[in-house]
Amino acid sequence: MLLFFKKEVGVGNAHGLKLSIGACDLTENKEPAKLWSHEFIFLLVVSFVNMGAFGMGIPIFPGYAVSLGATLSVAGIVTAMFSTTALFGRPFAGIMGDRLNKKRLLIVSLVLNGFATLLYAFVPTLALVIPIRIFHALMFSISGTVSFALGAEYIPKERMGEGVGFMGMGQIIGMAVGPNISILVAEHHSFQLSFLISGVVIMISGLMVLGLKYKQTTKVASNPKTEKPIRYSFHLKDFVAVELLPNALFAAVFMLGNGLTTSFLVMIGAERGIEGVGIFFIVNAAIVLFTRPLAGKLIDRKGVAFVVVPGFLLTAGTMLLIGNGGNVWFIALAAALFACGAGTSMPALQADCLMRLGRERGSVATGTYLIGLDIGMTVGPALGGIAADLYGFRTTFNSAAGLMTAGFVGYLMYRKWLNAKAI
Repeated sequence: MLLFFKKEVGVGNAHGLKLSIGACDLTENKEPAKLWSHEFIFLLVVSFVNMGAFGMGIPIFPGYAVSLGATLSVAGIVTAMFSTTALFGRPFAGIMGDRLNKKRLLIVSLVLNGFATLLYAFVPTLALVIPIRIFHALMFSISGTVSFALGAEYIPKERMGEGVGFMGMGQIIGMAVGPNISILVAEHHSFQLSFLISGVVIMISGLMVLGLKYKQTTKVASNPKTEKPIRYSFHLKDFVAVELLPNALFAAVFMLGNGLTTSFLVMIGAERGIEGVGIFFIVNAAIVLFTRPLAGKLIDRKGVAFVVVPGFLLTAGTMLLIGNGGNVWFIALAAALFACGAGTSMPALQADCLMRLGRERGSVATGTYLIGLDIGMTVGPALGGIAADLYGFRTTFNSAAGLMTAGFVGYLMYRKWLNAKAI
């Protein structure tokens, strides 16, 4: 492993630890460019408000579906339909973000996202929920992809890792606050009121973007003969950045572990008589607030691999602790390892995608990366549920630890291949 890092430093290219990507020369002697612009801070606030409101719908949707007459299995399928639909929407979100005005697209997608959320409060049957769910997921895939791509335009290239880390923190804080509010509202009032609040706040976050100072600086690819923007010709690279699919795959491995944990941690606690397993989410969020900025600086100074390589091993430790732990202290330690592992590695992989493709293809870069997250979040709970039924939670999480170790080996091989290709 030390030889791996040493080799990367010696190469000193776009795939090594000291990155030089296009016009972006990340040298340690350069004075850091300004990150905390008014526009960047503004987008962080919008991200926090939007994700907090969106998070309100996550914990209550299965119960809401059951209240409309769905069985538990049907409620699970309709719930999972969201991430599946978002997965297929990412490539189209990417090409739209790179070819249209990002600010306008974000406003429209957020307002429609909020409108779809509002509709949940008024539909009388599950049959009507399904088309709304699909539309909601498509709008979410667009807004999620474009918001990160737009934010990247305000991040100096030499501080991309740090900037992406902070953008993710806004979402993490929002997702920590939103679900707790919705549970309280649903318990004391109704599912409908929770969806109403969520939808209105998401629409407000979209309208907030009107106040963002934005001038489109990225240029759409032009036809060399006519020199006119190519808006209506489409190629595979316009939808998915094939060269970034390995990063999406590694992100999927991390997110699979996240999906397993969030889906089955409460059930594990009940099975083993562990009280207070919710401490996992508190510890994880608290430590991420400290590790993300540090990891971002390490990414910009040492390179993406410096964070991702140990991240796989730390996340493997998380899976082992959850799979074999018998008290709340194991759960708390697992949360700390997860925050330092997957919590820093996923934004590192995203920053790498944005740096390698540049701002002109920022939406496609983000969309390709998010495909990995959607796959991991969809496959993790599904396969985990089947494995847990057949073999139990211990074997399921131990196997997940093995998958993280395989990801560690695979990532080392991938970086070695990139280095050899660049020489």
